[in-house]
Amino acid sequence: MNKFFVDTNVLIRLIVKDNNDKFRTMLELAKKVENHELSLIIPTVVIAECCWLLKSFYQLEKSLIKEYLTDILQSVNVEPEEETVIEALRLYAEKNVDFADALLSVKSSSTLPVLTWDKKDFKRLNCEYFSPTELIQMEK
Repeated sequence: MNKFFVDTNVLIRLIVKDNNDKFRTMLELAKKVENHELSLIIPTVVIAECCWLLKSFYQLEKSLIKEYLTDILQSVNVEPEEETVIEALRLYAEKNVDFADALLSVKSSSTLPVLTWDKKDFKRLNCEYFSPTELIQMEK
C-alpha cells in the first residue's frame, strides 16, 4: 500500500468544496483510501494550519472544524501523526481556545508544565502552566 503525508491544501479542498475539479479528485482519492490502495498520514502542523485557515478565512465555527477534521482523522487508512490531535481538537472546540494551546495542554498532560505569556486559554485547560516571570521568581 502506498503511504503519503497530506498537505493542508488537500484537506481544505475536501472540506470547503470550493473547487469542483479538486473536490471530485478528492472523492476519487477517498475511494482509493477506503479500498486500501492508499494510506494517509495527517501531520500535526497540517491540522493546526487547517484550524487556523478554516476559522480565520472560511469563518467556520470551531465545533464544525473539529467535526470535519476528526471525521477525516478517524477514517480507515488515515492516521494522525500524533494521536494527541484528536483530544486537542475536542478541547479546541469545547473550551474555545486556540488549537496550538489545546495541543500543548494535551501534550503536557501533567508531566511537563507549559511556559506561556498568554494564560487566557490555559486557564480553561487542564494543565499546569507558568509565565516566564513566574518561572524567574520561582528560581530565586
